[in-house]
Amino acid sequence: MHDETMASGVYLPELDVIPARDTTEVHRLRFHGNAGDYFRIWIVNVALSLVTLGIYSAWATVRTRRYMYSNTTLGGSPFDYLARPLPILKGRLLTVLIFAIYAFAGRIAAPLQGVAALMVAGFMPWLIVKSMMFRARYSSWRGLRFYFSDDYGGAYKWYLGVYFLMGIPFLAIVLATAAGHPGIGMLLAFASFTGLYPWIKGNQQEWLVENHHFGGKSFRFDSEIGNYYGVYIKAAGVSLVWFLPCIALFSTAAVLINKGNPQAFNPKMPSPYFILGVYAVMAPAYLGVWTFVHTRMTNLLYNQARLGQYRFRSTLAYWPMLGLYVTNALAVLSTIGLALPWARVRTARYRANHLQVIGEGDLSDFVRDAFAHGEIGATATEMDSLLGIDIGL
Repeated sequence: MHDETMASGVYLPELDVIPARDTTEVHRLRFHGNAGDYFRIWIVNVALSLVTLGIYSAWATVRTRRYMYSNTTLGGSPFDYLARPLPILKGRLLTVLIFAIYAFAGRIAAPLQGVAALMVAGFMPWLIVKSMMFRARYSSWRGLRFYFSDDYGGAYKWYLGVYFLMGIPFLAIVLATAAGHPGIGMLLAFASFTGLYPWIKGNQQEWLVENHHFGGKSFRFDSEIGNYYGVYIKAAGVSLVWFLPCIALFSTAAVLINKGNPQAFNPKMPSPYFILGVYAVMAPAYLGVWTFVHTRMTNLLYNQARLGQYRFRSTLAYWPMLGLYVTNALAVLSTIGLALPWARVRTARYRANHLQVIGEGDLSDFVRDAFAHGEIGATATEMDSLLGIDIGL
């Protein structure tokens, strides 16, 4: 349930909840990594990935995740990442093959590319389940592994089937336009889209959480769909705050340029300087909106999740996150990418410091209870197969 966690396919039934204590304890995650240590791992990963034309990237992923996991602690104990590189390489080669077929079909004929796009869409839910199963299977804490159910039906429902409902907005536009009311069609399409999308995202989070298991218990998700509508309504307001000044700035610039020299500004063929200006102004605006949605959705994911008698509390804040991303981006750009390890360590530390596990009882009791009921530990061995893959989701 973290960006880097969970999966397997073995469902473990609920165990009896250990007796609750009188006091509620707060267990904080901590990240102990530093930029210097991670930089040495990162620079070797980059060099070898370039030399091997990307093949080493699977080994690089394992090294990176092991470092990040081992430096993230809960209750004083680090997480472990136990995967091997070859299954990851298999998953990536399979993904490359699928998208290569899509690109090649586009060179032959547009209708054929449409068929290929449907094939890719048909594969994606399966790939998502396999990736989540793999990642969870090889993620552990205090010798207990995470698991992810092989719920392919749910994956196809929430990551493919529901998107056919998104055709309703387009149907509204077509029908209203045919009746001579394109404006009404646009309004109906907007209403349909805004009504469907938050509902889809909420159910996707619920499916993701409730298919994870740990220590013989299933994660539970107390979903309030209204929360998701609230996030996207506020995101619309944030978008206006960010993008309206951008539009006004570009309109004013175009008018001034055109008045000074009518030939200087051609909307069909704008100058490279104007294009760079567009990116320079729009990129921060896009980052501002994306950060708002990402922060609020991450908080919803954790704050509605439970595991046995424990619940989670995520306190990511918009402005600190935005400041973190902006300074990271500026540092990376000014160092031609060399500050990437520093940026990633800063982000990991902030995210860990703002995630807590809250519940009545000691984490050691939870672990002891799980092992007492036959939980498979992290030392258990499993054969990797072609279907045991990770595509880096």
